[in-house]
Amino acid sequence: MSQQFLNKYEKEKRVIELHLAGKTIRELASELRMSFTSISKIIKAYERKAKREESNQSTQPKKPPISTQAFKLFKDGKKLTDVAIDLQLPARKALKLWSQFLRLERMYECYEFYQLFQSHIPQLLAISTFIKMNKVNISNIPNILRTATDVNTLNETYYQLKMEVRSLEDKKINLSYYSPSPYSLQHLPLNKPNYRY
Repeated sequence: MSQQFLNKYEKEKRVIELHLAGKTIRELASELRMSFTSISKIIKAYERKAKREESNQSTQPKKPPISTQAFKLFKDGKKLTDVAIDLQLPARKALKLWSQFLRLERMYECYEFYQLFQSHIPQLLAISTFIKMNKVNISNIPNILRTATDVNTLNETYYQLKMEVRSLEDKKINLSYYSPSPYSLQHLPLNKPNYRY
C-alpha cells in the first residue's frame, strides 16, 4: 500500500512507529513524504502525551505487594482464613505468609507451641492459673515438673497403702466380732451347774 493513501491519523501513527524504531526526521520525511515541521509537531505532541501519562502513573499510589497487604491484615488482627479470602490466596501461600509474619513479630515459637499442644491448652491454662494463685516462682517450675514425673508412682503407692489400711481395719472388725474380749470371760460362772437327767 502506497504512503499517498494514508490518512492523517495513519500518518501520525506511522511517524511515531518509525520514530520509536530510531529513524531520523530526514528519513521520515523522505519515506512518508511529509515536511520536517509536520513530523516535528507529531513527535513533540507524542512526547508531551507520554510525559503526562508517565507523571499520572507516578502520582497514583502503587498497590503494595501481596505479602505487605497480608502482614498489615495480620497486624490488624484478621484471622488467617479471612486474609486468604480477602487477598484471594491459596491456603499454602496464606500459611507461608502467616509463618513469616509470626517470625517477624518474634512469635513463631508460640505458634509452634500451639501446633504441638493445641489439644492440651485447657490443662496448660489450669497450670498457669495454679502458678499465679499460689505465687509459684517461675524458676521453680523445672523442679516441680521433675517431681511430677514421680506422681504416678506416688499415686500407686498411696492406693496400695490405702487398700492395706482398709484390709487391716476389716481384719480388726472381724477379730473383735468373732473373739470374745477379756472382760467377757470374767462374767462367766466358774462352777458348772449339776444337771440331772
